[in-house]
Amino acid sequence: MGKSKQRIIARAKNDRSQINFTRQDALARVIEDLSNNPASISAKNMISLFGLSAEELSEAGLSYEVLRSLDCLISNFCSYNYNQPVK
Repeated sequence: MGKSKQRIIARAKNDRSQINFTRQDALARVIEDLSNNPASISAKNMISLFGLSAEELSEAGLSYEVLRSLDCLISNFCSYNYNQPVK
């Protein structure tokens, strides 16, 4: 986990609930959430927070259809370059 994510998670810690969330835990949670609800916002947030790749998600058991629905989130296919002229 990168330094930035460690700082963000450390900032959220308090005495009542200690957060120790590994990349593997995040991957398992994402697969579980997307299996129940392919449009899960929390799963999409976790994918972007941990930078999970399509290969990792596929190897963990995510179906092809759900993986294709996440193309825009995973590989930035939806980014629009405003410097290009409009045709």
